[in-house]
Amino acid sequence: MVQKKLYFVKKTKKCNKVLRKKTMKGGGKKYNLVYMAKPPYGGWVSFTSHLANKFNYDLYKIGNKSENKKRPYGYDVNYQNLSIEDLVKKPNLLITAVDKKYYEHLPKIKNATIVIHDPTELKPEVLEALKRFKVITIRETVHNLLKKKYKINNKFLYHPFYEFDKPKNNYKKNRAISLSRVDFDKHTDMIINANNVLPKTKQVDIYGALNDLYVYHKLKDTKFKKYYKGKFDKNFSALIDLLKDAKFLVDMSAIKGDGGGSQYTFLEAIHMNCALILNKKWTDNVNTPFKHGVNCYIVGNEEELKKLLLKNPNTDKIVKNAKKLLKQHIESKGW
Repeated sequence: MVQKKLYFVKKTKKCNKVLRKKTMKGGGKKYNLVYMAKPPYGGWVSFTSHLANKFNYDLYKIGNKSENKKRPYGYDVNYQNLSIEDLVKKPNLLITAVDKKYYEHLPKIKNATIVIHDPTELKPEVLEALKRFKVITIRETVHNLLKKKYKINNKFLYHPFYEFDKPKNNYKKNRAISLSRVDFDKHTDMIINANNVLPKTKQVDIYGALNDLYVYHKLKDTKFKKYYKGKFDKNFSALIDLLKDAKFLVDMSAIKGDGGGSQYTFLEAIHMNCALILNKKWTDNVNTPFKHGVNCYIVGNEEELKKLLLKNPNTDKIVKNAKKLLKQHIESKGW
């Protein structure tokens, strides 16, 4: 069994390299990507990895000094540390994410394109930089928020999706899984509450990076440790291994002022033939391609989540319809 797994990892890396060469189309210019954030896991990392893999873009981080060597970033992507003085000499900079640790460098970057993922990023330092940067948004809710509330012109583009190689074997899909961060805006407590009243064979296995504050304040008196299976390696082989036998991908994300659009946990699960179970707060009162009973399932609370998992419906049509949503992300026009 171990030998088979090792063989599959080697095969996946080889296929991914070939596939990356075939998908180098881009939007007419070669971007130099800059990851200006601390988190090593989550949506920012997934976005950066998919974009870099899709178009073979170089990736940089800001360091105290420039290095010639490259370091592993995750998901078959490497990055290079550059001083801010050397970084600003690069053409066509695209900032894939920025957080407070890197705000001090923003005034030194005069020309760049920046991606805004959700409203939580719109701090005063970032808003000031947006006045001179070209701005890309990847969800329509954020696109409209920037335009209407902040009067900032921005271009909406679909999440770029890199089609990582999938196993050819047909695995029996018989479990539910959660792969998002364990965090306030992911509402992991809803999954725990549903698990508490579900038989073991129907419970959701929880994976993902931890927000320690959320775990302490919200989950310390729950059975979280019973259901939590840990973090997973930042490579496509680990992701494939988790999703290959998953029937449902449960994601209870709900972010104030955001929602409706895609996340990489959604897209990767669809690619791996999993049916999505989403939070009603993610799809309510916003323009969204996600429709309950058509291309996903939508639940409003842990009771509805429990009932759905107990019912264990056939997901063939849901998965087939969800595949249609992937097309525009695979085409990745504009990047």
